[in-house]
Amino acid sequence: MRLARLAFAALAWLYLALIALQVFLAGVGVFGADSFELHIGVGYLAAFLWPLILLAVAVVARAGRLIGLSALVLLLGVVQSILPWLRTDSPYLAALHPVNALLMAWLALVIARGANVLARIRAPDASDSSATLEVRRA
Repeated sequence: MRLARLAFAALAWLYLALIALQVFLAGVGVFGADSFELHIGVGYLAAFLWPLILLAVAVVARAGRLIGLSALVLLLGVVQSILPWLRTDSPYLAALHPVNALLMAWLALVIARGANVLARIRAPDASDSSATLEVRRA
């Protein structure tokens, strides 16, 4: 379980870095590149694949409330990929794309900090049935 918790913490911090990369790639699309293709391509990794892996590792790590937050990040990733498609019919809804990205980044930070705390906690031995594991809020 310790390895899963360490992996969860590492994946959470890398996910936050991936979101920062996405913001940079959006800036490249706005100010330098001919298109947003790189932002779009990496976006699917950031919206679906990475959060799905993060959620699976959170379950294996028995991460408590961080499992729910990881699922929420996955849900927000689905919303994130839908919002640009609304730009023609509902531009004000599509404009929530960067706001949703900020929310995802904030949640990624909360998850990463919580995963750090979880990784530092020594899990009770299986033979010690009276031991309890308590995670304080990050």
